[in-house]
Amino acid sequence: MPTPSALVGALREIGDRPAVVADGRAISGIGLLLGITPPGGLPRALADRIAVHTTLPPAAARTAEQRLRHWAGVLGPPPIRHTVLHPATELAVDLALATLLAGGTVHCGDPEQLPDHQLAGLAATATTHLSLPSELLWRLSRDPALTGHDLGTLRLVLHVGPEPRQDDVYAAVDALGAVLAHVRAPHSHAEAADHRLRAAVDTARAAAWKHAIGVTADQVQAFGERLDHAVLSALLLTLQQRGALTDPGHGRTPARILAAARIAPAQRPRVRRWLDALARHGLIARHGDAYHGAPERTAAEVREAWRLAAEAWADGLGPAAALDRVRRAAGRLPELLTGEEPTTPADAPIATPVATAAAAPVRSAAARGYLGAALGSLVRGMAEAHDGPAPLRLLELDSGGEDREGADTAIARALAARPRPSVDHHRIPDGHRYDVLVATATARPETAVRPLLRLLAPGGRLLLLAPTGEQLDLLITGGPAAPPPAAPAGHWRAALAAAGCPTVLALPEDGHPMELLGQRLLAARMP
Repeated sequence: MPTPSALVGALREIGDRPAVVADGRAISGIGLLLGITPPGGLPRALADRIAVHTTLPPAAARTAEQRLRHWAGVLGPPPIRHTVLHPATELAVDLALATLLAGGTVHCGDPEQLPDHQLAGLAATATTHLSLPSELLWRLSRDPALTGHDLGTLRLVLHVGPEPRQDDVYAAVDALGAVLAHVRAPHSHAEAADHRLRAAVDTARAAAWKHAIGVTADQVQAFGERLDHAVLSALLLTLQQRGALTDPGHGRTPARILAAARIAPAQRPRVRRWLDALARHGLIARHGDAYHGAPERTAAEVREAWRLAAEAWADGLGPAAALDRVRRAAGRLPELLTGEEPTTPADAPIATPVATAAAAPVRSAAARGYLGAALGSLVRGMAEAHDGPAPLRLLELDSGGEDREGADTAIARALAARPRPSVDHHRIPDGHRYDVLVATATARPETAVRPLLRLLAPGGRLLLLAPTGEQLDLLITGGPAAPPPAAPAGHWRAALAAAGCPTVLALPEDGHPMELLGQRLLAARMP
């Protein structure tokens, strides 16, 4: 009587204990040998492989088991409760069979489930081993719901994908508290897509570099400090001229300040933001709900602050009109606050990198050339590399909500160059998914990202202009509505990763002088 193969022997050893669990249904080791087939793609592929294996002659079975013994050695000693969050790939089947060879239990998870459900499944099964694609691992490790699930039994995470970034690895180890083992997928579709995106960003960086010639970090830093000081001084002077915030020893609530300064109802949200900014930056003090005044500013001091800002700005950062616009708007603040002069469309911010300097925050005017060149290069490169049977579907969202058909944007110029690529260029969503989406963030990362990604087709790319630094001049020119909230680039990357983007790249890169202007172009890829 021939000796059974090691895998058949392991399944007999498991006996009536659960060997494979799928959709809440457990199949024993004996059940698998008898040909019972669990539902679902991976469980069925696993049962089919076992059926084939039981018919192999001993020599062929030993050869087939050599690879399984390798993976069993990677998994380590029992107990092993191995959740496999892969589709029915050959590697996923090998990992499941290796688990059975080691006497463990395979839990077949659903890689398409919501992250919170996947995490709940890991906790409920007291999973000790987890196998999944790398991009799914980064998503789970950054999911806000992770802390609500007990994954204390998890020992080993085996992730499959391109060579990982160390930041992703460190974050996953910290979040999951398990050992990570990486399996490289050398010719995967995901790796090829990542390579194309990185190459496109490198090309865009090369196209934009000339717009940063002569700009240094010290220069940008000095201008930013002077601009912010001039803006805050102008705000404080405006309120003090109306009898508010003149006494450092006496505090008043915002309501009393607004009443004392006779602020029009439509402008009160704006002034509340002023009070918050003045306190955060130390020009006034805040104790509880009360704001305390400061020594009175003079008009001469504010004029000098604007002069110093203009001196730094004129040193190669941008056109004089951008800063002059803010300075003129500061002079109209008294009339705006009482409603004598209504807010004009020119006072409202247009959050786009290719807007004219007269309609954007001052720092954005300085970044416009760099970001516009980079954005145009990315769009043009993606359009030319598109090899699908249908034209590339591109949506350029207008953050102002208006149809700007015919506007002269970096994207329109890039697509007008000859030879013209085949592109369907949209500015209003039509209910279908897009290959490329160009948008400007108008909300915080945790709320801005997911609605945008829902507009993308699988494998689609998001080109997102994200405010990464506070733009205090919008307190003057931004109208009564709150300006777009800023968040560090790392917060945007984390939000995109948590929403399912395996790769997020940024222009300008970390440490570049242009980064200090507070606006970044993020290029992200959907799986």
